[in-house]
Amino acid sequence: MVKDFLYSDKKIYDSVHGFIPFDEFEKDLIDTLAFQRLHYIHQLGIAYLVYPGATHTRFEHSLGVMHLATMMFDKICKSIRPDVFHFVPRKGSSDYLYWRRVLRMAALCHDLGHLPFSHVAEKEILGKNGHELWTLKIIDSAYLAPVWNKLKASPAYLEDLIERDIVEDIKKVSIGEAKWKALIGTPFSPWERIVSELITGDFFGADRIDYLLRDSKSTGVAYGLFDYHQLIETLRILPSPDRGGDELLLGIDENGLESCEALLLARHFMHRRIYQYSSVKAYNFHLQRYMKAVYFKKMLDSIDDFLSVSDTDVISALNKAAKDPKQPGHKDAQCVIFRQHRFRAIALPDAMTPKDLEEFKTLNKLTDADIEWEFNGAEISSDRLCFPVSYRHVVIRKAKDCSDLLVKTVSKPSNWVYISPEYDLNLVHFLDKWLTC
Repeated sequence: MVKDFLYSDKKIYDSVHGFIPFDEFEKDLIDTLAFQRLHYIHQLGIAYLVYPGATHTRFEHSLGVMHLATMMFDKICKSIRPDVFHFVPRKGSSDYLYWRRVLRMAALCHDLGHLPFSHVAEKEILGKNGHELWTLKIIDSAYLAPVWNKLKASPAYLEDLIERDIVEDIKKVSIGEAKWKALIGTPFSPWERIVSELITGDFFGADRIDYLLRDSKSTGVAYGLFDYHQLIETLRILPSPDRGGDELLLGIDENGLESCEALLLARHFMHRRIYQYSSVKAYNFHLQRYMKAVYFKKMLDSIDDFLSVSDTDVISALNKAAKDPKQPGHKDAQCVIFRQHRFRAIALPDAMTPKDLEEFKTLNKLTDADIEWEFNGAEISSDRLCFPVSYRHVVIRKAKDCSDLLVKTVSKPSNWVYISPEYDLNLVHFLDKWLTC
């Protein structure tokens, strides 16, 4: 059984993490059409038009998430406090090996449902369910069925773990508790919550850690680099400081606090310099509007159609539309392919409302084709980034009580306006006047 679960005779070299080992079951999953498609899904949309090195893909990112999540799992199962000892599977036990398998498979699966160019048009095309719904559909599809059948037929699974549904557990861990409750409705057990947080967690999730490291390396923007090895080394399962120890959470030993601060700062500056950078936002705006207008709706009717479309198909369609005024989305395609007449993306003051922009639009007699805006909702609560910290290996404190930096760095996502270049100076003057009023 141990050999079936732990023996890794294959490896792949990754630009961020070096050699990443995987076994025959993971190789079968990696070789599926659904996973190979991720070779052709850019991690950062079309940010490569601004940062030429940003050509990395969801394929390599998914391998990186598997690698990091495994390191984190091994750590939390090794460094165990006496008061949570009963909760954590013993290393080498059937439960330990089972959940390590589930975690690694879920990490490989977590991005299978992405549209071309990742998040660019996800909200407009997939709605509130996002790519996670399609991830679940793909896991359940005929494309992955041979992988799951082989896994269930392995001696290790048949020996001790027949009472669990491994595919169900992989699905839950891959999308996380919040999305699972929204889509399926059933609750997570405390252990399922801990395991899924290793991938999808807002702070300690391997998904977040890998994309910061990978995006930073690929773009050349060094802000995303931080000491993630120290962070993983200090990771712990800790009792919640709010509920008298009745709830268990992912937290850190006090020696990892600076690494957490560095992670938060890295994410803050990466948002400002890449994810929320005005030129990147402008190109993504045109691509999103093109995909919304032209996207092949039939592809959402079946798994086959969904998996048949990747970035290369959209780029091919963009090239044709940019050269043919009769094609739908022609103007947006020109903005992307030829960089002609590209809209300007301008971050709005926090207090500005859609009503103010409607006033500007009316005053300047603009049409819907000349201006659009997006408002991103309420401020992120500092409680989302509040996790337990173990002092002297005994006392449990809230992270926000240990570091002012963690609280101060949490910020509201920017609101944006996109405006045709003929009117951008008008808008700049309007914003300047609005700010001085």
